[in-house]
Amino acid sequence: MKNINKILAVSTLFFAGLMITSCVQDDDFSTPEITYEEPNVNVNTTIESVKEMYGGFESVEISAGEDSQEELYLEAYVVSSDEAGNFYKSIVIQDSPENPTGGLAISTEATDAYLTYDIGRKIYFRVDGLYIGQYAGLPTIGTDEGDEIGRIGVDEFYDRILRSNDKEEIIPTVISISEISDQYLNTLVQFNEVQFVDGLEGESFGTVGSTFSVNRDFENCDGQTATLRTSGFSDFKDMVLPWGKGSLTSVLSVFNTTYQLTLRDENDVNFEGERCGEDEPVDGELGALSEDFEGETAGTGEDVSIENWTNVNINGGERVFEVREFSNNKYAQTSAFSSDENPYNVWLVTPGVDLSEATSATFSFETNDGYNNGQALKAYVSTDFTGDPTQATWVELTEATYSTGNTNGYGTSFTPSGDIDLSSYAGETVYIGFEYSGASDGITTTYQIDNVNLVTE
Repeated sequence: MKNINKILAVSTLFFAGLMITSCVQDDDFSTPEITYEEPNVNVNTTIESVKEMYGGFESVEISAGEDSQEELYLEAYVVSSDEAGNFYKSIVIQDSPENPTGGLAISTEATDAYLTYDIGRKIYFRVDGLYIGQYAGLPTIGTDEGDEIGRIGVDEFYDRILRSNDKEEIIPTVISISEISDQYLNTLVQFNEVQFVDGLEGESFGTVGSTFSVNRDFENCDGQTATLRTSGFSDFKDMVLPWGKGSLTSVLSVFNTTYQLTLRDENDVNFEGERCGEDEPVDGELGALSEDFEGETAGTGEDVSIENWTNVNINGGERVFEVREFSNNKYAQTSAFSSDENPYNVWLVTPGVDLSEATSATFSFETNDGYNNGQALKAYVSTDFTGDPTQATWVELTEATYSTGNTNGYGTSFTPSGDIDLSSYAGETVYIGFEYSGASDGITTTYQIDNVNLVTE
C-alpha cells in the first residue's frame, strides 16, 4: 500500500506539472516552482553527533543506541550540485546556511540530484541504519562495504531524504589558505585575493579530450598554495583558466592527506583583478612601476624582454640590454665594449605609467658601473613615446645620481639614484628611458640597472 501511495503521489505531481506547463504563455519558458508538502519529522540528531560516532577506524553503523529502533533525522542544507558534472553520485550537506559547525558527504547511486535538492535547499535525512566512516579521509555517510563506505541505492536514498520548501542562500565561510583544516571539510568556503599559479596560463580546468580528473593549484600573494580538483566529466573542464586574481568559492574535501577544493560550476571562480605582483598602482607604496628583473632569465645573450618594455639598438645592431646575475641578484646590463659599433646607442624604456589620478610621483633606480672610462648612461622622461626613442621628446633627469669611478672592475654595491620628483607630470602618462651612448672605439663603460621604481600618491 505504501508503494501504491507513492506512485499515486508522483502521478499527481506529474499531471499537475503538465497542467501548470500548459497554462504558461508561449513566450514564458521559466520553470514553475512546485511546492511540496512540508515534511513532519522529529529532528533528533545533528551532523556533528553523527560524525562523533565514528571512531577513526572501521565504519560504524548509525543508531540511537544498542538495539534501538528509533529513527534518527538530521536537518541540513545542500551545498553541492551535480548539475555541471563536477560532483558525481554524492551530495554534500552542512548544518547551517551560514557559519556551519560541520558538514557531511552522502554517497549515493542517485544522479541529477540537483533537480530536487538544489543548492541552499533545506533537507531532512534519516541516518539510522546507515554507516558513518571516511572515504580517503573525508567524513561520509553510506552503506557498509567492509573497509569502505558504499553508495546508498537510489530507492533507499530517496526514501531517506526529505525535501523542505525552505531554501536559503548559502554564505561561504571566508578563510585563508593557511586556515584550511578538517574543521571546514564538506562545507562551502571562499578564498579571496587568490590566483592560479604561474605556469598554468592558457591551461584549462581539466585536460581537453580526457575524462581523468585534474588538479590545478592556486595561490595567494604570499605564495601559499591549495589544490583545485576538477572532474574529467564536468561541463567546464575544457574552459581556459581565468588569468587574474579574485575570489574562489568551493566545497572543501580531502583525499588521504591532501586537501582539495571542488567547484559547483565555473561561476565559483571570479578572477577579474590584477594578478599579484603586476604593477598595480598603490598609494604611497611601490606599485605604479616596480621592476627588479628577478623574474627574468639571466645570462649572456638573454636580452631584457619584459612585457611592454622597449629594448632597442637604434643603429640596428644586435646588442641591447641583457639580464645578468651576480651574487643571486639580477639586473639589466649593457656595454659598448667589443660591440664593433661606432657609435653604440641602446635604449631601455619602461611601459607607460598612468599618473592621471596621482597627486605626486617619485621615481628612483639603482646603478653600478664597471671598467669606467666615461659617462655613458642617462635617464630621461617622456610623455609622447610611442615605441621609437628617436621620435619621442625626452627630458633628462639631471638630478639622478649614477655609480661612477670603478675603473678596474665593478662596484661592490649598487648606487641609489635618489628620489626624483615627477609630480609635475601628474595627470599624464610618463615613460622612463635609459639611454646608453658609447662606442666600441670610445666610451665602453659597463652599466648595470636595478630596482626601477615609480611611486604614486
